[in-house]
Amino acid sequence: MQFHIVIFMLAMLTTALCKPASEESSERYSSKERDAIEQLKEHFEDACTRNSDSAVTYAEVMEAVAETTTCFGFKVDFGILLTEWRNLDKTNRAAFFEKYCPVIKNISTECLEPVGELSKLCLDPGAQRVEAPDFPLYLLPEVVDLMCEDSGAILFAGNSENPTECFGNYFSYIQRCMKNFVSETNAKSRQKYAEPECRVLEESRDCVLNKLSDCGNSKLIRFFDVPYTAIVKETECKNFLRIPEFS
Repeated sequence: MQFHIVIFMLAMLTTALCKPASEESSERYSSKERDAIEQLKEHFEDACTRNSDSAVTYAEVMEAVAETTTCFGFKVDFGILLTEWRNLDKTNRAAFFEKYCPVIKNISTECLEPVGELSKLCLDPGAQRVEAPDFPLYLLPEVVDLMCEDSGAILFAGNSENPTECFGNYFSYIQRCMKNFVSETNAKSRQKYAEPECRVLEESRDCVLNKLSDCGNSKLIRFFDVPYTAIVKETECKNFLRIPEFS
């Protein structure tokens, strides 16, 4: 799947799932961040209309995204989960991840399946055959495993007093840093990426890494590197970019 569509869908899913916990989401983003989100939205909406030949596909996808909250709510007490997430610290991290990781991993695919199926309609016909497996359904288990590894060790690599703070900014960083990549690759199949697109992708990663470093936890770049590595390995970018390595 085109990488900017993956990023947009992950961002929208995160917003949908976190909405009940906060009334300040509209205050959270700067004007530049809101512009970046709006640009991602416009590109995705255009792709849905163009490739599905229907003006209603985008609305159906967004409705499915909104319904993920309901789906999760049937499987786990989301209010309690978010409260415990906000209070996460060194003393309760083991209990938290032991309690929630198996549940989240098992239900995530089920709750996201409708979103995945509808979003395939937003791809061009060639991409529907070649790139559809890269939708978050394909990447999500790896992301969950990374989050749950060693009782959330990646969150505590930075500010152990407030381990979720930097992660809370993660998607706003992506939305800002991916703006140029979205512009460069709009309506272009991954299979047609050449060095210019790959270099812009690399610059986007560097941007996210710098923001995470400033926030105090550069280790969180590993979440970005899940889709980034998939794209590099499966396109001509493997001839220009290095696969990130972590100790």
